[in-house]
Order: sequence, then C-alpha cells, then structure tokens
Amino acid sequence: MENTGRLRMEVIILAGGLGTRLRDVIRDIPKPMAPVAGRPFFYYILEWISRYPVRKIIISAGYRADVIRDYFGNRVFDIPVEYVIEEEPLGTGGALKFAIEKTKGDDVLVLNGDTWFPLDLSRLMEFHSSEGSLFTMALKRMSDSDRYGTVNLEGNTITGFNEKKYFDEGLINGGIYVINRKFPESWEMPQVFSLEKDILEKNAGKPFLKGMIFDEPFLDIGIPEDYAKAEEILGNIVKRKALFLDRDGVINVDKGYVFRIEDFEFIPGIFELCRKYSSRGYLIIVITNQAGIARELYTEKDFEELSIWMTDQFRDEGIEIAKVYHCPHHPYFTGPCDCRKPEPGMLLEAVRDFDLDISQCVLIGDNESDLEAGRRAGIKEENLHLFVRAGGCFRLKPCR
Repeated sequence: MENTGRLRMEVIILAGGLGTRLRDVIRDIPKPMAPVAGRPFFYYILEWISRYPVRKIIISAGYRADVIRDYFGNRVFDIPVEYVIEEEPLGTGGALKFAIEKTKGDDVLVLNGDTWFPLDLSRLMEFHSSEGSLFTMALKRMSDSDRYGTVNLEGNTITGFNEKKYFDEGLINGGIYVINRKFPESWEMPQVFSLEKDILEKNAGKPFLKGMIFDEPFLDIGIPEDYAKAEEILGNIVKRKALFLDRDGVINVDKGYVFRIEDFEFIPGIFELCRKYSSRGYLIIVITNQAGIARELYTEKDFEELSIWMTDQFRDEGIEIAKVYHCPHHPYFTGPCDCRKPEPGMLLEAVRDFDLDISQCVLIGDNESDLEAGRRAGIKEENLHLFVRAGGCFRLKPCR
C-alpha cells in the first residue's frame, strides 16, 4: 500500500547529459548511467532521495533515454517514475521548464543527474520555506580548485556568479535546487535556454534567490577524476537494510481487530525505537496480518485509511514509514496464501521493492509467527526480537 495521506516532495532529475568527457569510459549510454561499483551512477541518486518522503520522480532525459527507462521502469524503490523526453536538447533551463509542467505542488526539488551531493533534503526544503524563497540553491564550500565557477552569497541571498578560474576558497553550485513553480512560469524565454546563464545570473542579488551551504561530499562524474573517485566512495555504500515491524502488539496496543482511529493506541516508546533505527540508516517497514478483512469485520478501505493516519503520525514525529504491507487473508475464509505470517511473502516482496540486504535487516514482532516469517525470509536469528509486555511496560527480548 502506497502512503498517500499527505503531500510529499515531487522531484525532477535532469538526466540529459551526453558525457562527452567520459566517452572513452561509457560509450553509447547517457552520462548518469555510467557504471559505478556494478550499478549505474543514477541508482545511487535514486536510492538516496528515496529515503525522503518523495511522492513522484520525474526524469528529464534526452540522449539514449531508452537506456534509463529500460533499467528503472515506471517505479523505483516503490516511488512512481515519469519520463519527460527531450527530442532535441533544450538546455538546462528548457529541460526544467518542460519537466515542471508534470508537477502539481507549489515547490519542486530539482537535481542534476550527474552529481552526488547527499545533503539533508528536509533541511533544504525547510530553509526554502522559511525564507519565502522562489529559488533556493544548495551550495558546497570548496578550496584549491579551478574546475568550477563560484557563487557569491551575502547573508542567505545569492548576489553573483563568477566564471570558472582558480580559487583558494569559495562556494560552488551543488546542482540541487528547490523551485517555487511561480518562478519558471514567469520566464519568457525561447524553447532552448540555460538555467544558469539566462535565469540565475540575471536574477543574482534579488531577494527571492537564496543559497544554503552544506558540507557533504560532492562528486561531479562529468569530471574524469571525480568519476574515478565515485568507484571508491559509492562502492562502499552497502545495500539497504530495514527494520520490519509487526503492527498490532508492536506499534499499537493489540485490542483485537483494530481498524478505527479512536481505538488505535500507540505503544509507549515506539517512536523513540523507530527514530533510533532510522538514524542508523534503516528503512521502517510494517508487515501485518489483517485477517479481519477476510472475516469481513472491516474493509480494505478501512485498513488503508487507518494506515494513512498512522504513517502521518509517524511523520509528525520525524519518522518516515517506507511502506505498510498487509495480508488480508485467513486460511479458514480465503484459503492458503504465501503472505500470511509465518509465511515470508510480505518480507520477500519488501526485499524486491526496496533492494534490501536481508542479512542486515531486523524484525520485531509480538508472537512466534512473526519471528518464523523472518527466519524463512533469511533474517539472522540475532536480528529477530520479540516485543513483550511485562509489568505494564514493553521491552525487546531476543527470540533466543
């Protein structure tokens, strides 16, 4: 079930680069698809942004767009993907204006598909909103370089752009922006134009053009030296891991077939527990048997509405639930299935959806069927935990 309870970020990724300087390495593929540690560079960008509440990804592609679409399809890490194809190169400005027509929200996150700058996107979005900005640029502090132009920043306002030349210390454009859609709607430009030259440089110094400095690592794979570094840096990024949670008895007090908001009581400490795992890089995924649907005690719609409300409560606590998986079956009413715990179907589906390394995943349940599902899916015994109530308090107990 996709969480559609609250509007989430729409992301545009500009992926039309030819990769001229990497032609000896990548041959006949788009630059963002350059191989790095056995995967396309683009994979690492998509994996990173999928950790945030993203509603839709729009990929603006041009040269060999079919390579990108064939690899990632229309859904990646359980996020819908749309493609905007440039039949002829439109420049960064033309591509952005073309792609933004596919969005609906007021503010859109825009990324270059050939740079790696894994900053905190939530902080960037919050800064953009608090500043009342129409255009916010993520900036990277650099030293001892002649590969980039620099950006002048006074307070939080971008006041100028400088041509590429050697500098001892300076700020560079990190290739990540938050844009209020009113801004591009006001551009009166030809079909082909440059975002940097024709828009940003001409608006430097205006109060709606903001910048925020980040210190995360920065790679531009269009530069051969950075492409070589990418193998080392991104090659050390391990496959994803998840904290799997049963719902009734772990997230909420099990009162028997809970399907109404007024009956849903969060177990004390569950937010702190999830926050701890989330901070360590775990996705939070819920896997729950919901035999009440098979018994006709409530409907799929009832379950979905409650799940949307539940995930919104987690989000208010700063925790993103990646997905809620549920089994609506019961063997006495609907026959056997492979998703009802102790069968591992829901966990295996999550492994496929999120490209998880099951050996690093953790499961917390409140009865043996939860733990057995984890075993059958391949979760290590030491990563299986029973949530038990003792003396009015809940605590984790290793399964063995």
